[in-house]
Amino acid sequence: MWSALGQDDPSDQVPGGHVQTTRLGLGILAATALLVTACGAPGTPATERSADATTIDAPLTKEDVAKLGDVTLRVWADSGDKATLDHYVPRFEKDFPNVDVQVTIKSFDDLTKTVVNAMNGDNPPDVAQGNQGYQVDGALVQAGLVRPLDDVAEAYGWADDFEGYPLDQFRWNDKGTQWGSGKLYGISPVTQYIGVFHNERLLDKAGVRPPKTYEELEASLPKIAASGTTPIEFGNSDKQASMHLFGALAGRCQAADDVNDWVAGVKGTSFVDDCNRSAAGTLRDWVKKGYVSSGYDGVTMDDAAVRFAKGSAAYYIGGDWLAQQISPHGKQFGFTVPTGANDKRVITGGSGMGWHISAKSKSTEAAAAFIAGLHEADYAQALVDQVRVPIVEADVKAEDPLLDDDLVAARALLDDNGQTAYLDWSTDTMYDEFGSRLQELLAGRIGPDEFLRAVQENWSAFQETKTS
Repeated sequence: MWSALGQDDPSDQVPGGHVQTTRLGLGILAATALLVTACGAPGTPATERSADATTIDAPLTKEDVAKLGDVTLRVWADSGDKATLDHYVPRFEKDFPNVDVQVTIKSFDDLTKTVVNAMNGDNPPDVAQGNQGYQVDGALVQAGLVRPLDDVAEAYGWADDFEGYPLDQFRWNDKGTQWGSGKLYGISPVTQYIGVFHNERLLDKAGVRPPKTYEELEASLPKIAASGTTPIEFGNSDKQASMHLFGALAGRCQAADDVNDWVAGVKGTSFVDDCNRSAAGTLRDWVKKGYVSSGYDGVTMDDAAVRFAKGSAAYYIGGDWLAQQISPHGKQFGFTVPTGANDKRVITGGSGMGWHISAKSKSTEAAAAFIAGLHEADYAQALVDQVRVPIVEADVKAEDPLLDDDLVAARALLDDNGQTAYLDWSTDTMYDEFGSRLQELLAGRIGPDEFLRAVQENWSAFQETKTS
């Protein structure tokens, strides 16, 4: 019988929320230096440091896992996945009756601050969620604490079901200093992304139809304002929402691969370009014209979503996961990702927090089977029932019309391969730098060019630390 251990308060994490880079007090290189002495020399592949050389070459059966004997599988998970695990673990234990799953649920902040040290301990979790970017996943890879999953991916055909960015965001070089290519170290069954919520009643009042393109969205703003309605609700007290809004605007003229290359630190890429300059200028212009709700620096992202749900504005541009806060307020809401250049959808997004297998686990087959089951097409509907958006293409349906809009938009975005990495994944300090500079831009204290230069300088400085 499975058990949940050490549960923290899950109320601070909405399932599917933006997995931001969190400052942990130490840069990635300094942090992992404390770990590699126990795990091997930097750059040694994790498989070479693992005590378990098990290779998975086919989907695991009940008989394969039964050969392990009675197994206690220790799992660390984010509180946003609690409902999913409440449903999934009993099903898994029924399919693999020799496995007793013990789940430890942690808040996002606690998990990201403790999982690296936990995986470095003498008795680490067999399976744990990390966090994309350098602070957590990069540290886990650099210290050799997690096992590559390339063999599991091949055995289960993940390259077909999760092609491109859904897997690339979990790829790292062996040193953990470059992500986006290399070996696969994690995977998530769900996606999350930024989009445009609209209130159909307020759009009707302004004589506006729900926008399908960025051009239509921009053209609607003065009409909505003229009708006496605030066009866009906005809350930016934690700086996160402004990055989401910027990423949406930049998506109208960007290629997703170009953005992802920059976030991954590919040499020769730059944040200083005409598209980002245009997005910065447009965002500042929207604030000046009153298209964005006032007092936004004193309002949280979640509170802004609730305000929108209560009729404060015609649009809310934010994470699809906020549908859970908006939907209970009525059936007048819709959700979409507008198309931009070349009729493609390009917008900030990513997979949920990735699942990793400990390089020290003695129960690799059970751990791989546990992760694989979450990613099967026949589990996709169960994810939808837990208000998650599965990446794998499957015949799924949501009872909630707003979630159904979310599913349709997600499939279109994935088909366009249009998700761009959260910009703060680019360095270990970019969350603070990007958010603070955007606040200055919106307040008119700096201009678009100064904003772009500051972001690029932070990026360039971080690239130097990776090679020094």
